[in-house]
Amino acid sequence: MASRHIFLLLFPFILFSAPSDFKSCQLKYQVSSIQIEDTLAFAIDDEYALFYSKDEPSIKIIKRDPFLGLNLIKASQPFKHIFKFYNNRPDRLAAILPKEVHEGRLINEQIGLNRLAQFSKPIKANALISGTCCGILGIATENGVIDKAFIQHFLKSKEVAYGDIGIRLGDRDGVRVIEVNPFFADSPFLLNDTILSMDGKKAHSAAQISQDILFSKPESKHSFLILRENKKLKIEAKFKRRLSGGLIPDSFFDLFGLALDENLIIEEDNAQYEIKKGDELLFVMGQEVKNLEDVRRVLSEEKRSEHETVFLLFKRKGFDFFIHFPK
Repeated sequence: MASRHIFLLLFPFILFSAPSDFKSCQLKYQVSSIQIEDTLAFAIDDEYALFYSKDEPSIKIIKRDPFLGLNLIKASQPFKHIFKFYNNRPDRLAAILPKEVHEGRLINEQIGLNRLAQFSKPIKANALISGTCCGILGIATENGVIDKAFIQHFLKSKEVAYGDIGIRLGDRDGVRVIEVNPFFADSPFLLNDTILSMDGKKAHSAAQISQDILFSKPESKHSFLILRENKKLKIEAKFKRRLSGGLIPDSFFDLFGLALDENLIIEEDNAQYEIKKGDELLFVMGQEVKNLEDVRRVLSEEKRSEHETVFLLFKRKGFDFFIHFPK
């Protein structure tokens, strides 16, 4: 009888303490995941699993998000447990893998495709960002954390497509247009516009509005209330299909089929503009550029300029040459 009393006293403690240190989530990941090459995929349905990879995997997949690197696969047999999405953010968070757990917090939100959320500690790709109830808040990558909203959008979409109106946003005294594509036809936005609302929905953060823009269907139209030079303006924008961002380098030149990597090296030949693979971009409009952010910054300044063309200086095997694009 004494041993029975001891068990009854300890059993509630075991139930309480296990989830508090994320052990149950770790065990759940162990029995509800698949080894994929050098990483893991975890269960999001009875027979389906999700994982991140920078490059397209060699195994058979159902679909892939080339911008964020998400992959959906079907398992050979049903999983014991399924990871579900949180409706609200728990107080305690951890990055969870079958063999390790790192408790921490999300210190930045994901803003669009180019800026992923950030966890407070270094974590490995495909770590599950979760609370003690073992739900999904995000997936870790080498560049940050993919937010659950983008994961849910990927899972619900028949095809991977994002909306674009030629702007990138940041939180600077409101939701501010911090980059604008000068080649984006009929875009009503200018650099430093502050977005007050979209379709009557108040703009609370760059993360929120970026999501609403990206999750809008290409060819759809949406209304915005903006603040420009202390004046409120109502504008309407027609959305196009997003062509770059995230793992697809975002240079604003994608409308011309110009593929630049993160080091500003041309990735493939472009016969129309006599560009060859391996050419290196050095200057945009006379300004030296070192990375894609520099390129977008200089191009954003050209939105309101009187220049009719944008000039680029490239280097190819010891000689420099110019090309230009019409605005």
